[in-house]
Amino acid sequence: MSRWNRGETYRRQAKATGYRSRAAFKLLEIEKRFAVLRHARRVIDLCCAPGGWLQVVIQSCDVSDCRIVGVDVAHVKPIEGVELMQTSIDAPDLASRMLERLGGPATVVLSDCSPKLTGNKTVDRERQVWQAQTSLGLALSLLDRTGHFVAKVFDSDQARKLEAQTRKLFQSVRTFKPKASFKSSPEMYLVAKGFLGPSPTIAECDP
Repeated sequence: MSRWNRGETYRRQAKATGYRSRAAFKLLEIEKRFAVLRHARRVIDLCCAPGGWLQVVIQSCDVSDCRIVGVDVAHVKPIEGVELMQTSIDAPDLASRMLERLGGPATVVLSDCSPKLTGNKTVDRERQVWQAQTSLGLALSLLDRTGHFVAKVFDSDQARKLEAQTRKLFQSVRTFKPKASFKSSPEMYLVAKGFLGPSPTIAECDP
């Protein structure tokens, strides 16, 4: 199946099932394989626009007993059961603001961040890994002990260094490329389970 046909197939499926983007199928595959959302109670979705991953989170969690916060610099159409924050992931005091809205440490931090592609592979990979690194930094400030972290990375030497860093912080770390990703795309996902650090408090998140 060609790159275009694969993308069009998932776009049609997304439209037919009510998902806001074909990216929803990537998280569905991740959840089926790794069950990161199964017992989630407080979930952060970074770079959440247009909201496809948030829809999967809602389906995977008991919304009546789950706090969900989506963050993106772009406007996201409201989703029932989700609190949205329109801001950059490197905004000052973002970690403490998210922690306050969650009402406690996160059990899962998701990041599907991707830069606007320039066509320069080196630049695009550097920008994307910066987003993943920033997401990891937020996760370290937000995650409850034994919590999970999922982040998109573009395959590169920098991404492998980030993976090595993540392995020191979680019980297990796997890389995974969903079928919903284009075969030619450099994207893959770090799936890190079992955060080893201490649970944060609001006061500890930002100096």
